[in-house]
Amino acid sequence: MQRIINALIQYRNPILYFFLMGCSILFLTKKSKYHKTQLEEYGMYVTKELYDINHKLSNYFKLKKKNEELLKENKKLRELYLKSKSLALYPNAFAKKKHFPFKLKEANVIKNSFLNQRNNLIIDIGTSDGIKSDMGVISRNGVVGIINSVSKNYSSVISILNQDIKINVRLKKSNALGSMFWRGLNPLEFKIDDVVDNVSFKKGDTIITGGMSSYFPYGIPLGEIVDFESNSQNGYYSIDARLFEDPSLVNYVYVLSNEDREEILKLQENFQNE
Repeated sequence: MQRIINALIQYRNPILYFFLMGCSILFLTKKSKYHKTQLEEYGMYVTKELYDINHKLSNYFKLKKKNEELLKENKKLRELYLKSKSLALYPNAFAKKKHFPFKLKEANVIKNSFLNQRNNLIIDIGTSDGIKSDMGVISRNGVVGIINSVSKNYSSVISILNQDIKINVRLKKSNALGSMFWRGLNPLEFKIDDVVDNVSFKKGDTIITGGMSSYFPYGIPLGEIVDFESNSQNGYYSIDARLFEDPSLVNYVYVLSNEDREEILKLQENFQNE
């Protein structure tokens, strides 16, 4: 109690000043409409500024939650997009619905190497999230890689910026199949081989995933044709391609879980054993 009294005595002049100023303001607002209006305007201005500061701070601290919500929403939209582009397993005459076995799980990239000839990524989901090796990984605008190894909470991804990996692709207009692989220099520059030379296409044509592997569904846009030449000796084109998205700059990805993969692999194994 004595400390409170001492503080009041010590700061008596400022306390008296603010007390008298408050009385003056109260008196002015009661007796003068002009001053009352002016004080209300200042009050509204101060309140607005304080609200804006509070709103900005609140939004800043909610950014992580909002990003997670956007990623989940984008995952649903991406699933619908991929499903709409997928190949039907039955002709339309059979009146069968398209069978789309891929499910998506969103993830953050916590490491992304791109300076080596064999690069990889690490993402923040693992076996506890249902992730297994040999699952495909895509971004908003292309293919990122294939799951290599998995721990409880993290997964290692073989990047498409790895000279040991080839992606099954199609030329969108001609529907011709080929194999795309990284040239080892610029992260956007790729080569496509095994495209037969009896198909027609031109520079600028779009390249999409071929749908012939269990990693990726049909129709994911990857890039465009930059240049090409025909090798008359082996009957195939050699194509230079450029990706739509730089894999070295990806921060968010989607892991593709193919629910039919085990069934397909078992059939392939039985065929090889025959």
